[in-house]
Amino acid sequence: MKCIGRRGYVILAIWLALSAALISTGWTNIGVRAGWDPDDQLRLVQLRDFLNGQSWFDTRQYRMNPPDGAPMHWSRLIELPLAAIISLLAPMFGQAVAETVASTALPLMLFGVIIMLLARTASRVGENGADIAAAIIAALSVPLIMQLRPMRIDHHGWQITMAVLALASLFHGNARKAGLVLGAALAIWLHISLEGAPMSAAFFLFLGWQWLTKPVEATRLFWTIGGFAVLSLALFLGTQTLGLGATIYCDTVSPPHIIAILAAATIMLSGLYIGPQSKLARALVIATAGGAAASVLLLRAPGCLHGAFSTLDPLVRDYWYVNVKEGMPVWHQDLRTAAFLMAGPIAGLISFIILARKMDETNRSKLWVASFFSIYAFVLSLFVFRTISVAAAYGIVPVSALVSHLFAQYRQSGLPKQRILYVVAMLFLLVPGSVVNAVLNISPAPQSAEDVRSSTRLLSCESANSVATLSRLPRGQFLVPFDMGPMVLAQTRHSVLASSHHRNEKAMHDHIEIFRSQPDVAKRLMHARGIDYLALCPDEEELDLYARKNPDGFWGQIAKRNVPDWLEALPVKGKGIMVWRVR
Repeated sequence: MKCIGRRGYVILAIWLALSAALISTGWTNIGVRAGWDPDDQLRLVQLRDFLNGQSWFDTRQYRMNPPDGAPMHWSRLIELPLAAIISLLAPMFGQAVAETVASTALPLMLFGVIIMLLARTASRVGENGADIAAAIIAALSVPLIMQLRPMRIDHHGWQITMAVLALASLFHGNARKAGLVLGAALAIWLHISLEGAPMSAAFFLFLGWQWLTKPVEATRLFWTIGGFAVLSLALFLGTQTLGLGATIYCDTVSPPHIIAILAAATIMLSGLYIGPQSKLARALVIATAGGAAASVLLLRAPGCLHGAFSTLDPLVRDYWYVNVKEGMPVWHQDLRTAAFLMAGPIAGLISFIILARKMDETNRSKLWVASFFSIYAFVLSLFVFRTISVAAAYGIVPVSALVSHLFAQYRQSGLPKQRILYVVAMLFLLVPGSVVNAVLNISPAPQSAEDVRSSTRLLSCESANSVATLSRLPRGQFLVPFDMGPMVLAQTRHSVLASSHHRNEKAMHDHIEIFRSQPDVAKRLMHARGIDYLALCPDEEELDLYARKNPDGFWGQIAKRNVPDWLEALPVKGKGIMVWRVR
């Protein structure tokens, strides 16, 4: 325990206090194992299926779009630690308790790793105390809390962990070990989600530039590429039954991606091993490797160059995808929410600008490294807003460095007014989002009382306890709004047609077609799909969209209380769930 040190105990105490606070504030969700969004709920369903014997290689969800099931693009990898905890505890405490403990402990453990890594990185960049500042800022960061609180068991927490581990590796002195860690972090990140591709490209761009300008940096790049290529191949072959003959998908690592990685790695490793002294020769090696990877993707998967959703069904795109705001650019977001969540990354940019002129040359070079990735992640979040959590995590390093600098100035200053200014500045940097939120709340956005009541009713109606009451109905297939589907699967034994998971696009297409079509067309589609029940919470935004765009359609008519006679109304379930049986 002596190796932890006093500062380590302080960071540990910060994490323990944070964990206690998050468990306390999230106790309602923890008690019903509800998760925080449809992805958490469906991940729990997938995990249960895996523990009940579904193949490691088969991630299809068979209670969605029966009898074929819905193909899923999720990796089993992040289910392993959850499965291990549940398997260990279930024989002693039961399945429910084991699921609760696993879904509570794992996100908090990841949060602890992130706090430790950020603190260590900050200590390499900033002055004395930067590590404690980083731990405090991370513990108060809303973008991180949103993705790492108890019951948040989807892949976002793992993505942030791998992102922070990748950044931390750049400040490790042993180039070989650091390169292997970086390569592994990027491989796991990409295996979990291809959303990590732009940031992975940034790391390779940075290391490539380092080698181009400083040949001595070859070792780190060599082991990074080697570790990345080997582990990427191992993860792919370890999760795909058909290996390089598997189906090509644009939303996950597929055969073309693996071939592109191996082609680029072969060229780069050969060039690094030879070690050309000419800068032009090194540039040629880098360009050839990049060109080889791009050529493979262009020839084998040209559609993927336009993004993971480029081939999405047009109807699904128009009614669903364009309304998933978290995947859209910042200008599609609510201004107040965007300003609140982006306050941290912006504070990181400001910190870099201030510190760049105050640090000595050695520390300035480290600041440049941390700030490059912070700024890059921030720019990326402007175009894909859900990446804001990684930008917030990276922004903590320059911010904590500035806090430690201001704290040193505060201790040296003897002027009360100056000391007060230092305290105010440090408080702003510790919780920039809260300051921005307070300023925005001076003139709160107008919100009607009906909007508030509608949101409250929806939360209550779609809650775990409310949806669980559907279990009293004879088992069957439900047509429910997209975001309600995973909760039905998690809380009952029923099946559903579709949810907001894009690989199931044919079922999503029919789901949308039913709600927007004329009632007689909807009836034919529901019978063809074997739908037994229609169940919904009336305040769903999805239903409002159908009513606005297709007022004479199936849901548009029901919203006007023109219910077709082939629907038999059943008693309201839970906290306002309207249910009909299809005759």
